Amino acid sequence: MLAPAEMSADACPQRSEHVQARKVGRDTLVVHLLLKQYHVLNHIAGRIWDLADGTHSGDDIAATIAAEFNADRGAVGDDVANTLQLLTDLRLIELKVAP
Repeated sequence: MLAPAEMSADACPQRSEHVQARKVGRDTLVVHLLLKQYHVLNHIAGRIWDLADGTHSGDDIAATIAAEFNADRGAVGDDVANTLQLLTDLRLIELKVAP
């Protein structure tokens, strides 16, 4: 997986404690309580969100998404890295170094 510059191989994305999320149909609505912003994630980005629990690396998440959606691992890796970077930029997730 081509990781964003800030994301090291041992970093595990974790949802921010200031964000709440709720499934709405196939989508996921996420609300940043401090920034008073909301975002709607499609079902694949929502699944990435679900897996960003601080225990899975970006590579782990990409492998899970590729398996669940029967998709090419290389293409999925880039898409997951881009999605994680966007979620980080929006301050919805933080990167935590795995123990």
